Amino acid sequence: MMISEHRQHVSIRERRANSLVTLMVRFSLRLFRILGKLVPFVILFLRDRRRFLFFGRSRSISREAHEQRARKLRDVMLALGPTFVKIGQVLSTRPDVVPQVYAEEFVTLQDAVPTGPYREMIPALADDVGYHSYDDFDPEPIAGGSLAQVYRATYQGDHVVVKVRRPGVKDLIETDLRIIRRLIPLVMLLAPERLQFSLRNMADDFERIILEELDFEREARMMAEIRANFERDGNEPVVIPRVYHDVSSGRVLTMAYVKGTKVTDVDELEADGHDPSEVARNVANAYFTMGLEHGVYHGDPHPGNLAVDEEGRIVFYDFGMSGRFTPAMQNSVVNLYLAAVNRNVDGIIDELVALGALDPDADRAAVGHVLELVIEDLEGSETVNWQQIISEVTGMLHEFPFRIPPDIMLVLRVGSISEGVLRQLDPEFDFLAAAQTFLREHGFMERAARMKLEEMRGELEASLWALLRLPTKLERELDARAEERTQAIVRRQQQDSLSLGYALLAASSLIGTALLAAVDLTYALIGLGVALVFIILFLTSSGRLSR
Repeated sequence: MMISEHRQHVSIRERRANSLVTLMVRFSLRLFRILGKLVPFVILFLRDRRRFLFFGRSRSISREAHEQRARKLRDVMLALGPTFVKIGQVLSTRPDVVPQVYAEEFVTLQDAVPTGPYREMIPALADDVGYHSYDDFDPEPIAGGSLAQVYRATYQGDHVVVKVRRPGVKDLIETDLRIIRRLIPLVMLLAPERLQFSLRNMADDFERIILEELDFEREARMMAEIRANFERDGNEPVVIPRVYHDVSSGRVLTMAYVKGTKVTDVDELEADGHDPSEVARNVANAYFTMGLEHGVYHGDPHPGNLAVDEEGRIVFYDFGMSGRFTPAMQNSVVNLYLAAVNRNVDGIIDELVALGALDPDADRAAVGHVLELVIEDLEGSETVNWQQIISEVTGMLHEFPFRIPPDIMLVLRVGSISEGVLRQLDPEFDFLAAAQTFLREHGFMERAARMKLEEMRGELEASLWALLRLPTKLERELDARAEERTQAIVRRQQQDSLSLGYALLAASSLIGTALLAAVDLTYALIGLGVALVFIILFLTSSGRLSR
């Protein structure tokens, strides 16, 4: 029995040791692959700053050269797999980190991931929900992404779509995240100082975002919440597919199949009797409603995730990238927009700080000057769009500790991508004008005005109470000052009395010394010493008094 238990413990230790070795080998191989792919680009970017890496002047690179480099970097990200595809997608929404030419190229990563064979998906289906749970399952994927693939099936007589996480993708991403955490200090060392604030925060945010997107149970909860919000409103032309929770898990998500026309198929929409301009307004209003009223919103509005059903309702697919606003963030977003409309630079700075986009210790005067320049530039433009505003603001705030928090990043992504989608539906669509109309029609303007009035009233009440308490405080202060003066007078009188005592004693000692000199010289010298002591004490006390 003892021998058997010993062998079992040895076997467990050996398996752990082998597993550790396997992880170390996998980590090392992956690290070398990543470095081999990305180091050439790092060298190129460093040479742009210093022609000879560590010295020399910066190089001037044409836009065509940057476009070519961006395409190559995009292909490298695609080759490195889901983590770097997702990094590219995130960077496509970060004009505070990458130049616009790279952001535009990284957007195409969304639709560039090839689908994988169906047999690789069977283990997740079998282990999590039971392979035979579905009445029928079409092995041909209808959509694919960096993290999952989507299939059509039938469940309990209902047509459904099944989203299945790619095999091994979680282990690969966790390995990549460990590598990225170790490379971040080196990246920070090489990155320009103006980017370090954004990069440091983006690295922390990215890990949370990608791990959340891997969790299909979270996605199911977000879908259910957003669906319930719209159902509660009752009159919104929006469809959120129902989730079948009994055949869903962390790796498998089963949803109702909702047929619709792709939102950018303008000809087909018109053939079905739908007005593309009205569709554009409905999409925009749905996003405004989710973000500003419900606080939970769909964060991936590329054309493949938006459709229009037979009744003209907007259908949303894929809630992996979804976000949440707190009431404070909702108020800050509305106030930021209102401050921008009113050209209130101080208000803009206050809301940027409240949203966590700007460091509270930033030089407000310098930031305000930059924002004034941005407003002047935009006012001088004939047409102003969302993307232009974001590019202007982030471009000019690069020199400051400015970052885009993950939730605000999703908002910018929604704004920039949906604006492009909506202008395919209606070339004249004005995203900012639509936002202003929504805010006005839904009472946000009045709500913001009321909040401002309440804030001013609160400040006025506080000022009045302070004013009412002022006489009491003033009386206490005067009493305290009078008490201090009384004590000072007493101390001065005591000091004067002490000095006068020393003076009298010194005079008495001198007189005594003079009398003793005629009798005995020894006593006279002693008396003189005593007199000198009293003279010194008198001078010291007098000097302390004068100070």
